[in-house]
Amino acid sequence: MKIAIMGKDATRLVEKIEWSGDKTQAARKLEVTLIQDDRDKKIPVLDLDAGYTVQGFTELDQLVFVGNVYEIERDRAKSTVKLTCFDHLFVLNRSKTTRKFTNALPEDIAVQICNEMGVKPGNIAQTGIPVSFIANAKTGYQIILGAYTEAHKKNEKQYQLLMNGEVLDVIEKGTLIDYKLDAARNMDGSVYKESITELVNRVLVVDDKGNIVGETIDDTESQEKYSRFQTVYKQQKDKDTQTEAKDLLTKPKREGHVTCLGDYQCVTGFSVVIKDGNFNGQFWIESDSHSFKDNFHEMKLKLEFENLMQTEEKVETEKPTSKKKEA
Repeated sequence: MKIAIMGKDATRLVEKIEWSGDKTQAARKLEVTLIQDDRDKKIPVLDLDAGYTVQGFTELDQLVFVGNVYEIERDRAKSTVKLTCFDHLFVLNRSKTTRKFTNALPEDIAVQICNEMGVKPGNIAQTGIPVSFIANAKTGYQIILGAYTEAHKKNEKQYQLLMNGEVLDVIEKGTLIDYKLDAARNMDGSVYKESITELVNRVLVVDDKGNIVGETIDDTESQEKYSRFQTVYKQQKDKDTQTEAKDLLTKPKREGHVTCLGDYQCVTGFSVVIKDGNFNGQFWIESDSHSFKDNFHEMKLKLEFENLMQTEEKVETEKPTSKKKEA
């Protein structure tokens, strides 16, 4: 990866780079360790400060990261300076506002919040689904993700926020990239794990007094394979019993980790095809970590077996105003 700081090429002073993302964290992180020693006149001394703009480019000069320096660590004994940078989703995840939305489209909400917080909107996924909620002292990231969570409940599509250079994109999560991971060709190692310790495949529905009501919610296929694991759902006012009870069903927890030759396309939010013994098919990237050192690009990917969206449920439904009785 090539590095530019405030528009000036700093690549020849780079010792190592770590570039990473995680679906549970908003912004992508870029950690750059630079050789810096003012005692050696052969080493150019860079002007470095918090807030400076840092850009990351592929070897073919394609822009893959734009962000700012948030932390600087100087180590004279090692003659290094480490910069910790985040892309502009960090701004949306740190800046709060209070807004009320009535029959507003998530795509319009995203543009409004971006404009308010100084982040450029890019390709924003179109839902056509109006949503209404109150965001009370929520971050821009929570508000946009909350709006798309409401749309997700209706159309079951998965969404993710990510920066594309300087602009914010909202994508349909899980898009398959044109890069295949092959254990015989470009993978160094892999670990796959499956657990049924938290499995729930039957839900017993009871009323507020503990009386059994209606039919149980069953995943019969799971019961036949793994035995029956039951939990209880107590009915609640203003809640759809069937929906709430079904949400308590869980599947076997499966995850995978692979270490392989790096590719810039393999970032959180997208999916890849893997050929690795018994594990063949499409997997979704839950988190990624790319390291660059001595002209070698390696990546570690945490994989999901299903396309699952990171949701935001902390929005408030508007409550009707009660009228006072006249005396």
